[in-house]
Amino acid sequence: MARIKLLDKSVYELIAAGEVIERPSSVIKELVENSIDAGSSRITVEIKNGGITYMRVTDNGCGMAFDDVPTAFLRHATSKLSTADQLENISTLGFRGEALASVAAVTKVELMTKRSEDDLGTSYRIEGGEETLYEHTGCPDGTTVIMRDIFFNTPARLKFMKKDVTEGNYVQSVVDRLALAHPEIAFTFIRDNKTVRFTSGDGKTYSAIYSVFGRQFAASLTEVDYEQNGIHVSGYISVPHACRANRQMQYFFINRRSVRSATCMAALEEGYKNSIMVGKFPACVISVEMSPCDLDVNVSPSKTEVRFSNDRLIFETVYLAVKNGILNAENRKEISIPKNSEPVYNASIKPQVAPKLESPSSLQSETVEKPAPVLEEIYKTSSPNRAQHSSLNASKAIYKPLPPKNIFIQEKIDDDEEVKIDTENYKFLDKSSFIVSGTLEEKSIQTPDPIVEKEQKPVLKFIGELFRTYIICEQNDELILIDKHAAHERIRFEKLKEELVSSAQLLTESVPITLSPEEYTALADNADYLEDLGIDLTFDDDFKAKLTAFPSLLTDFSPEDTVQRIADILISGGDNIESELFDNILHSVACKGAIKAHEVTSSEELEILAKRVMDDPTIRYCPHGRPIVVTMSKRSIEKNFGRIQR
Repeated sequence: MARIKLLDKSVYELIAAGEVIERPSSVIKELVENSIDAGSSRITVEIKNGGITYMRVTDNGCGMAFDDVPTAFLRHATSKLSTADQLENISTLGFRGEALASVAAVTKVELMTKRSEDDLGTSYRIEGGEETLYEHTGCPDGTTVIMRDIFFNTPARLKFMKKDVTEGNYVQSVVDRLALAHPEIAFTFIRDNKTVRFTSGDGKTYSAIYSVFGRQFAASLTEVDYEQNGIHVSGYISVPHACRANRQMQYFFINRRSVRSATCMAALEEGYKNSIMVGKFPACVISVEMSPCDLDVNVSPSKTEVRFSNDRLIFETVYLAVKNGILNAENRKEISIPKNSEPVYNASIKPQVAPKLESPSSLQSETVEKPAPVLEEIYKTSSPNRAQHSSLNASKAIYKPLPPKNIFIQEKIDDDEEVKIDTENYKFLDKSSFIVSGTLEEKSIQTPDPIVEKEQKPVLKFIGELFRTYIICEQNDELILIDKHAAHERIRFEKLKEELVSSAQLLTESVPITLSPEEYTALADNADYLEDLGIDLTFDDDFKAKLTAFPSLLTDFSPEDTVQRIADILISGGDNIESELFDNILHSVACKGAIKAHEVTSSEELEILAKRVMDDPTIRYCPHGRPIVVTMSKRSIEKNFGRIQR
């Protein structure tokens, strides 16, 4: 075995730099974070050839003293902390003291810096960790760092660089994230002598989003602003109908630090459940502000990962912020008809006030020749007749109803902890569309005086039906169109969800199910969770189980197949059966039983359906995410007929 010896400085600095500097974008990230920590209000980033040959970062921050400059390029040199205790309360983006040392180890660096109180600044050059120039010079307040020829001394790393345009895109992505996290700073990004990004630095997140992504994306967002337990969630999320085919537009910032967070991502998507189409994903720019003491940012050298002291609180707060944002965002879509143009959606939507959420009733799919089922069932609070549900088997009849159980949403955060939220306790407070925070306890609601309520409630006037698909109504100064199938489907879906667990029934004969060892373990470990869903299993010692209770709403589906599908989901790491399995089933059931487009429907049924929709602002999207209601203002109509000019 070879003798143990200390590595040469030139070697260990390259190894250390490799942990921090992966590509030009890593250099830009480290240096811009330093500029932000220096209190800059203006930062300019310039690159050429994707940053491989040239990078420059200029700021108007506090600058550095002449004597401090050489020290700043030493490893583990920093002005941001000095004791171990301070690691538990980090409020700066940089703190490791590795940025300049790592950059200098793999590039040719030229630095100019000056403090406002100094007459002269400092010019400093260092190549591959070796100082080549150190002198006083005249320069503006702030700091400019110029880097040339990244990995000039490590050609093995250089050959792994991608095309210039790809590396440039990585750098631009880093600048974009930092601009979104710090809207109070004016960012300028110059790429191959062309300014491609500029933010105003006005302190408004929406302005930064507009500058980075453009008007179309910004117009598809709605604001979120929610706080509980010392955690403040703010930013913007996409309205449900504007969600995307992937997660590429999800940006999370923890204490102004851009991070990857499975907890935040899970909370975001849980908040959109049943409001967007299957296969679509929400976009967001979400900022979470919390005590640094409850956050560990010292997880990785790149500082893109964090660890929370309480994942559940973060999940719950982000979830509630997103849920409130959706509820208060787009209760109506307004149609705007520009001259000589087809109708288009207007994304500028006024938040609507939501009353207390009541149990939506199931609507049956019938034609006008039969008794009006909407009239009979639209405001029912009791469960519909179960006669239409077939039994599991002639010899396995369902007979004894089980007591209702709470439905839980579970989202696995990591191997040690999982979040569990009781969705039956989500209620609306007063009339503000806000959900109970903290313990999610049900709150009493002050019911307004019936006379006052009646005077304030706008009158909905039913007009008719368009194309046997859209209900036409008038309310205040608006023309309202309602998709009758989408509305009926949403009402049925919510009712089915409510009835799923309460429909759990004991079986006259248990159903034996043979399981693999993996399936057996997954189901046995989650037996209590399955019981909460209305599925009761007893387990034998030979990897067999017996099904003793099953939701009657699912009796058209094989109970054995359903249990095995649940086992597959649990084995693959999922633990949200409602979302991954039952919601898809209920989507299908709700869609099949809803009023169909082009189907003959009586005016009486349509009018009652319209009132049901307009009385409940939560009925604005079908379970697949399509909008239910669109509106056109009287002003817009008069403008298009030339009655008014503006």
